[in-house]
Amino acid sequence: MSKSQSAISDAFSRVVKKHREKCGFSRAELAQKAGLHQTYIGLLEREKRSPNLETAMAIADALGLPLAQMIADAEQVAAKKQK
Repeated sequence: MSKSQSAISDAFSRVVKKHREKCGFSRAELAQKAGLHQTYIGLLEREKRSPNLETAMAIADALGLPLAQMIADAEQVAAKKQK
C-alpha cells in the first residue's frame, strides 16, 4: 500500500469512529447494524484494518451516511494531517 493510500485508509478509520460516536453507537452496535464483527470495527478504528468497498458501504449505511461523504471527510482529514 502506498503512503497516500495508507493516509486515506487511516483517515477513513478516524472518520468511522467520529461518526459512530456522533451517532451514539457502541462498536458492537455499529458492527451489528453493518453485519460485521465488533472486533473488526475495533481493528478498523485502531487503523489495523482497511475496509474493502462493500464493507465501507455497509458501515456507511449503518451510520446513515452516503459513502461518498465519508470518503470526502477522510480526504479532508488526510489533507490536514499532511500539512
